Formats: sequence, structure tokens, C-alpha cells
Amino acid sequence: MIAIALALGAGLGWGASDFLGGLKSRSAPLLTVLLVSQSTALVLVTVLVTVRGASLPDTRSLGQAAAAGVAETVGVAALYRGLAVGRMSIVAPIAATAPVVPLLAGLATGEVPGAIQFGGLGLALLGLVITSWRPGGDEGAAPRSLPSVLYGLLAALGFGTFFFTMDGASEGDVGWALLTARLTATTVVAAVVAAAVGFKRHRVALSRTDLPAVAGIGVLIVTADALYATASTHGLVSIAAVLGSLHTIVTMTLARVFLNERLARPQRLGIAASLLGVLTISAA
Repeated sequence: MIAIALALGAGLGWGASDFLGGLKSRSAPLLTVLLVSQSTALVLVTVLVTVRGASLPDTRSLGQAAAAGVAETVGVAALYRGLAVGRMSIVAPIAATAPVVPLLAGLATGEVPGAIQFGGLGLALLGLVITSWRPGGDEGAAPRSLPSVLYGLLAALGFGTFFFTMDGASEGDVGWALLTARLTATTVVAAVVAAAVGFKRHRVALSRTDLPAVAGIGVLIVTADALYATASTHGLVSIAAVLGSLHTIVTMTLARVFLNERLARPQRLGIAASLLGVLTISAA
């Protein structure tokens, strides 16, 4: 039960950070948003690891954590870009199909959920797929549908890989896994920013009003990552990944409340199916 609660908490944190990241990427350069948020997250995780004083894990765990950092960076960049140039109500639910990656990987390695849990997983994933569907006649959606779908798929691949590799990295030590992943992610973003600045294609600039919110994204990411990493060590990674990916519901709800993006009937049914799947998994 603790793993379920932790994974749902991760989904809440990721959903809020996704919404803020996509929203701020509309008013500030994407690379700047990534650099500031990732740097904030790195500072927080460094303090956490220093305070805990845990010993360095084996190189295999560190390698998996580094891979997780790269994968999450790709996923976050694709998601934020998609949310900025497309429709949140399309990008977010497609990105939420990320659990397919760890689910298949878990089944391949013999991590098989119980019958009731498997049914709940299937229901939650079906709900996410239904949620990603948009009616063809949705006015104003067509011009932004293709980039929304492509960025959503890239985000799903990045997050799915993160789910699986972070689970393996967390077996060594959660704190070091988070630090290694965040250090890798920040290094990658910093390198891209430096290259963009060198070619005069980017200028690092962020208004004072945007800075607290962008820094807050980093806090939310660290909190969600830590909750997920802990959840994956207490339960099946396939279940933790599906529950964590329900962050799409949080993002879509925030988009509905603050941006007035409409939810079609199939999307509402999909959300209901996903929540029913969560209840089924929790009751098992």
C-alpha cells in the first residue's frame, strides 16, 4: 500500500511540474526553463545526499541512474515543448502511455502482477489511451495536432525509459540514484544551452516574476522523482509506473481550470477508467 501512495504522490508532483513547465515555456525560452529547473533540482538533491551520508553504490547502479537522467531530460524537453506549441489536452495523455515501456520490460524479466492488479493495470492504461483520443471535429485542434502527437510520443519514450532505468538504479541507493540522474540531466542541458548561446541561437533570460515558478518546477521534479524511486523499490515497477503516469490527469485538470481547455466526453470517460484502475490496484 505504501508503494501505491508514493507512486500516486509522484504523479501529483509530476502533473503540477508538467503544467508549470509547459506554461512557462510559452513565455520563456525552453532551454532556460530546463536549465533553471534542473539546476534547482540538482542543488536540492546534492543537499539531500550530503545530509544522508550514504556510501557510493556500484557502477552498474550509477550507470543506470545516468541513463535515467538522460531519458528523463529527453522526456521533459519533449513534453514542455509539446505543451508550449501544441495542446496540453493532447500532449499530456499521449505522454502518459510511458508505462508501456517498463510494463513490457517487467514482464520480460518475470515481474508479473497478480490477476486483480493486472486487470487494474490494463484498465488504467486503457483509460490513458482513451483519454488521448480527440474528436476530429474539435475546432482549432487540427493545426496543432501533429506536433502535439509527435512530442507526446517522444516524451512517452523518454519517461518510459526513465521509469525502468531508475527502478534498477534505486536498488543501489535512492539518494545517489537521484543525484546521478540529476547531475547527468543538468550537464546535458547546460551543454545544449552553451552550444546554443555560442551559436547565438539562445539567450539565457528569465524575468523575476517567472523565476520562483521555474525554480518551483525543480522542487516538484525532485520530490516526484524521489517518491517514484522509493515506490519502485517497495513494489512492482509496472504498477509504480502506471500510477505515476496518472500525472496526465493532474496536468489536464490544471489546463481545464486555468487555461479553459475543454475535455471531450471520451477524455472524461478515459479519466474515469484510469481512476477505476487505480482503485482496483489499491484494493488488490
